[in-house]
Amino acid sequence: MGTHSIHNVRLAGVAAAVPPVRPMSFDELGVPADRFRRSRAFNRLPAVRSAQWEQCQSDFCARAAETLLRDLGWAPAGIDVLVLVTVTPDYPIPATAIILQDRLGIPKTALAFDLPGSTGTFFHGLQLVASMLSAGHLRRGLLFCGEVSKVVEGPDCIENLDQLVGHNGSVIALEHSPGAAPWSFDTGGDGSLFKKFFMPVGGVRQPPSAEMFSGGTQNVHENPAAQFSLDAAACEEVAARELPASIRRILAHAGREIADVDLCFMQPLGIRPEEALRAELGLRKDRFHGITFEYGAGGSGGIVLAMLARAATQLQSGPRTSLLTGLGAGLAWASAVIPTDRVVMPDFIEM
Repeated sequence: MGTHSIHNVRLAGVAAAVPPVRPMSFDELGVPADRFRRSRAFNRLPAVRSAQWEQCQSDFCARAAETLLRDLGWAPAGIDVLVLVTVTPDYPIPATAIILQDRLGIPKTALAFDLPGSTGTFFHGLQLVASMLSAGHLRRGLLFCGEVSKVVEGPDCIENLDQLVGHNGSVIALEHSPGAAPWSFDTGGDGSLFKKFFMPVGGVRQPPSAEMFSGGTQNVHENPAAQFSLDAAACEEVAARELPASIRRILAHAGREIADVDLCFMQPLGIRPEEALRAELGLRKDRFHGITFEYGAGGSGGIVLAMLARAATQLQSGPRTSLLTGLGAGLAWASAVIPTDRVVMPDFIEM
C-alpha cells in the first residue's frame, strides 16, 4: 500500500550528536586552481563534520539518545523497540541496534534491529516504528538514523560546498498516544533505475578484492571498493518527476492543502532541485528546509538535522503540521505528513 495512515502515535522528541565542524583549506585538499571557482570568489572554504577514526555510528547515536531520554524523562527500561537506519553500521553483523540496546540499558526483551539504507529507508523506518506502536502493545520506540563513514575527506566528497560532509547520530522518540492525529505516508520506488545511485562493490554480486586496494595509492577515494555510483542528473530528474506527485497524493490523502503545511523538510538533494520543488509547490522559503550547510547532508539523518537546525523553535512551541519528503538510493522516494505538538529537542551535541 503506497499511501496510507498510521494512528495513535505521537512524535515526542528528536536529538542529534555531531562532530565539531572543521574548516579545510584548498591547499589541504590539493585541488587545481580552477576547482571551486565560485567558492573561491566568495572566499568560502570547504569544511567537514567528520568523525574521528575511532568513532562509529553507535557512539553518536548513544550520546544523542542519552540526552533525549533525559530531557523526555523516559527511563531506558520503558523502551520497547529500537531501529537503526544507516549505511554505516559499526559491523556487518550483529545489528548496531543490538549494541545500542546494551549501551543504553534498554531491556533485552525489546525489539532491536537495523534497516540498511539512507533517505528512502528513513521513511520506511519511521513507518515501521510508528506502525508497531499504533496498536498499543508496544508503548515507546526509538528510531536511530545517520551516517558515520570512514571515507569522507577527498575533494569529490565536498565538490558542492553548500553541502558539507555531515556525520551524525540522530534519534527520534515515538510514543503510543490514543487519539493522536494520524500520520500519512506515500512511498514508491523504481528498481530499474538502481544503478543511478548505488554502491557497486561490497555485496555478494561484487565483493571487494585485494586488487581493488592495490596500486600504491594513499587516497582511499581512488579505490573502487570505496565508491558510490551516483548519476546526479538522473536523480534530479526523478525527484522533479516523482516528489511533487508524491506530495500531492499525500496531501490529498491527509485532507490537507499546501497552505496547511507549517514546515516542509526535504532530504538534501542540492540547491537546484530543492528550489525547483519549493517553487512548484508554492511554499514560502521560511517554511521550506533542505540543505543545512552547517551540518551537512547527514545521510538518513538529514531530515532530523534540518529539524534541529532550522525549525526547533517552531516545533517546540506548539502544534505544527510538517511535510517530509526525499529521494534516496534505489531509486526510492517518499513523502509524509506528520502532525506534532511541543516536540522535545535538545541542542546539538558535539563530540
